[in-house]
Amino acid sequence: MSITIQHAKENLCAAHIHALAGMAGTAMALRYVHDYGVDGQFDPVIVRNKRRHVCGFSLPFQAKATTKWEVIDNHIVYNLESKTYNDIVCRSEAESTLLLVLLCLPKDQLLWHRIDQGFTTLQHCCYYDILKGDPVENEKSTKRIKIPVDQVLTPSVLVELLDAEKARREGQVL
Repeated sequence: MSITIQHAKENLCAAHIHALAGMAGTAMALRYVHDYGVDGQFDPVIVRNKRRHVCGFSLPFQAKATTKWEVIDNHIVYNLESKTYNDIVCRSEAESTLLLVLLCLPKDQLLWHRIDQGFTTLQHCCYYDILKGDPVENEKSTKRIKIPVDQVLTPSVLVELLDAEKARREGQVL
């Protein structure tokens, strides 16, 4: 018996995120049960007293994987569930930033993952955004979001986002 298409997409999204975190030298945890609007978090690793430790400046994320996206005017356009949008934009400034990670898969399922003797390829990429705005009243609707096409989540971008989150949170300390 095979898993659902949605679960296959989620597994591929997790694979992309694991690969990104590994190449960024960052610890990462996924929540598989009771995510409550947060699918996981990236944790920077620092060296303290000659030992590696996860530092206290995590960056939580909400991950989505879809074939229902398009590029319009140099933006990835996607209809995000309003409840997910609200989970992201309703966080207070005192809370950790909640990063949206969107894996945009090819429409043809046969292109999602390719294996050859010399390589394994996960098709397309993850985009990221830190959504801002007013919550949507009807949580049974969707909110059209636009992510600039240059906001590809790469290992170096992930490190920059973690550094920015640390600086933001350190700036809150009096």
